[in-house]
Parts: sequence; C-alpha cells; structure tokens
Amino acid sequence: MIFKMDDRAKSWIESKGKHLTVNSVEVKGCCAVGIQDLLAIPKKPKDLNRYNEFKIDNLSIYIQKNIKVPDKISLKISGVGFFKGISAKLTS
Repeated sequence: MIFKMDDRAKSWIESKGKHLTVNSVEVKGCCAVGIQDLLAIPKKPKDLNRYNEFKIDNLSIYIQKNIKVPDKISLKISGVGFFKGISAKLTS
C-alpha cells in the first residue's frame, strides 16, 4: 500500500492527533447506480477489528476492510482556516 500525501496533509493529520480513519460511503439515487466514495476523518476508529492499520512515520492510518484498495491512496488537504478538511482518493 502506498500513501501519497504532501507535507501539509501530514502536518494537518499530526495536529489532529496523528490518527486518520478512511471509510467508504455509498451514495444511492432512485435512477442511478450507487457510487462509492471515501470519507477521511481525523480520529481513531471505535471498532479496530473493522480496519487495517498502516503506520506512516508517526501517523496511524486506518482503512476500512471492505474498501477495495488499489496500489495508492492519495490524501489531500482542502479548504482554509476552520473549514480545512482532508480528502482520500483511490488511485492505481
């Protein structure tokens, strides 16, 4: 597993407690096929048995076990000030 993140993303995760949880979210509509997206949350999951843990330097990144992970996950910061967040995208 390869994690791609810049220094801003790494610093942001460190400032939030050094834990990041990545969950899958399925969006369903009445007339369309469901779309799977990822939700990254800066905290440790409650049920560790449902996640694979990856250690990168001093960070712990937890990936939900039902996510079909290709070679890379890209983590990127977006927003400014209080509205900053992190996004996770699967890449090959």
